[in-house]
Amino acid sequence: MKFKTMGGCCCSKEVQEEAAHVPDLQETNGSVTETQTRQTKFVDPKVVDQLVLDMLTVAASRTDTDEESPVSLVKLHVIADKEEGWIQMVSSMVNVIPLEDPFGPTAISILLDDCPLPSKESVIKVTQLFDLSHERATSEDLNIRTERNICVILGCIAEKLVGPNSVAILTEDTLQYLLAFLTNEEEPRIVLFALIALEKFAHTTENKLIIKSRLEKNEEHPLLKLEKHNHSDNFVWRQVGFCANWALDNLFTIEGRTLSYMLEDMSQINALLNCHDVSEYLQMSSNGLEARCDSYSFESVRCTFQVDNGCWYYEATIITSGVMQIGWATKNSHYLNDEGYGIGDDLYSLSYDGCRRLVWYNAKPVPISQLPAWKPGDILGCLIDLNRKEVVFSLNGRKLYPCKEIFDTTRYGFFAAASFMAYQQCMFNFGLEKFKYPPTDRKFSAFNDHAHLTDDEKKVIPRRIYLEQLRCSSVREDSCQLCFDETASCVLEPCGHRGFCSVCTSQLKDCPLCRADIISIKRQDT
Repeated sequence: MKFKTMGGCCCSKEVQEEAAHVPDLQETNGSVTETQTRQTKFVDPKVVDQLVLDMLTVAASRTDTDEESPVSLVKLHVIADKEEGWIQMVSSMVNVIPLEDPFGPTAISILLDDCPLPSKESVIKVTQLFDLSHERATSEDLNIRTERNICVILGCIAEKLVGPNSVAILTEDTLQYLLAFLTNEEEPRIVLFALIALEKFAHTTENKLIIKSRLEKNEEHPLLKLEKHNHSDNFVWRQVGFCANWALDNLFTIEGRTLSYMLEDMSQINALLNCHDVSEYLQMSSNGLEARCDSYSFESVRCTFQVDNGCWYYEATIITSGVMQIGWATKNSHYLNDEGYGIGDDLYSLSYDGCRRLVWYNAKPVPISQLPAWKPGDILGCLIDLNRKEVVFSLNGRKLYPCKEIFDTTRYGFFAAASFMAYQQCMFNFGLEKFKYPPTDRKFSAFNDHAHLTDDEKKVIPRRIYLEQLRCSSVREDSCQLCFDETASCVLEPCGHRGFCSVCTSQLKDCPLCRADIISIKRQDT
């Protein structure tokens, strides 16, 4: 979940006063860097380290987006308000965020997103502090945790500082450092986040052209080699392959290379994740059955097939063990990715979060003690029985008690749906493959056996091509004013504004024209 800003925290003043009293400069690890030799006072590094670790624990267990920011985050916010403090916080994250903690990279993303925006000078000082270079990346005594965390931080900073500042901080040494990991395939956890950092730097066109040119100068294009891991049984390498494949289709295109969706055999796939009903930054595989989020926002998607009666089941293979909320949602369910609301955070959706072991409904979590935290390779089973009015989740065949609350507000119109925090990935089976842990206590149906899609509806085209098609297409007079795709068929009440489709209005909380609260949505004759 995305944290609220610290501005409303009642302890803010007290924390600022406490943070203002910083000890004199201390030596760390037996030496003092050039940056530290300036006449500047620093917070005790041990204090900053402990605050970062506290924040990691709090972030992993936090369940209410309406709570005030935790004290550890507020203190870090105050420390990072000064250049020296921001550099200290970044250095601490590099050194203390554990490699094996599934929430580690996400916690880095949360901290950097919530703290003050750094200057390009501060970022360049950090890269110099860590002596980023091709030589460092190819050293024989790499510390996997340190290099992984540096790559995560570089990616987060690139996501925040777009435009000229992003160009300025992608120095030659930093670029060579990141590119070196793509050709040195020894440690997938570093390769993955180096690749993600390059993707985020490529959000700025000038950077994208530079990175693309450097990649193409290799005798064998690094991403062509890495995308071969796309179906690996090693789940970290599988993430690398997914990201490389997505980057080749969307960012670092190669002349003459056929786009993945054109090679995909979709003849047996009748239900998939809906690329037209997805939040902005979610990445999808070319077959529409795998999804990933590398943004700090909370990204969501529904599938293409709606169920109104009977009993239905699907499975999700957990690729990453962090926070995802997977389950069921109707079109009345809102995803507000920038505010941290996803599946299970309203009256019209229900989900299971196996990282924090919670069932979510109406943004209220119910703790689950009978199941362990999920891990890569686990199978989440999701069953909905509209006759009995039950939703049943299972993990590797171990079932939870039925959930019934959602049927108090919704009786039909359900879709398989999921939300993803940063650096999370999951693969869905809607019945194309044999289920690993099918229900044995009742008869059920699979989406793939009953759904139907046209050939065009099965195409998961790269977003850049989809946007270009929208720019070139003519817009019907009755098109939705937001997506220009579906027919405008809804009236927002009580303000009375119209011109929006049912898909877009399902994701609105207030009117986009007058900002009035939406109490109800009325269908109009078209």
